[in-house]
Amino acid sequence: MKSGMRVLSPWRDWLLEPLSRDHLVQFYCDDQSLAVALSTYVGAGLGKGESAVLITVPDHADAVRSRLYADGFETADLERWGQLRVLDARDVLDELLVAGQPDWDQFQVVSRTLIADARQASRNGRIRVYGEMVNLLWSRGQAEAALRLEAQWADTIAASAVPCFCAYRMELGSVPPASLCEAHTHVLPLEACA
Repeated sequence: MKSGMRVLSPWRDWLLEPLSRDHLVQFYCDDQSLAVALSTYVGAGLGKGESAVLITVPDHADAVRSRLYADGFETADLERWGQLRVLDARDVLDELLVAGQPDWDQFQVVSRTLIADARQASRNGRIRVYGEMVNLLWSRGQAEAALRLEAQWADTIAASAVPCFCAYRMELGSVPPASLCEAHTHVLPLEACA
């Protein structure tokens, strides 16, 4: 683990204070940089009484929990109270797919429930969402399905006034596809963490 790794400005500001309809994306090449960015995003919200919904793979969930705990957050308590909700991205994605594509109706049911529950658990009504279901689709070669899910998130973000943070694994030296960048309001590039 790289000690002292942090998110650099101006990207750090987007993670600390996302606007209610921001749709952020992090391109990363190692799990450590993603854990730093995600714990910055989630920790800032939790510190202000917001709720956070993380739809992630178990390894990333464990890394974020560890970083949050090291920063003084009692993650087990936050999860018990519902202020921090951690879901396995593979399980949630399985709920959303119909014939290999994200189904709009299923997405609405799942996202509305998650957002409503998170708002109720929030101390100030604000929530932050993180999801990597799109990365799972992208890594399987299902680019069209990933972009369709991004569009569904964009509609939900606008309607529910919540910020959403996504992440995609990229090989070092690769250039993120324009289609992914254009699907978001802010892009955190590979070099955002140092």
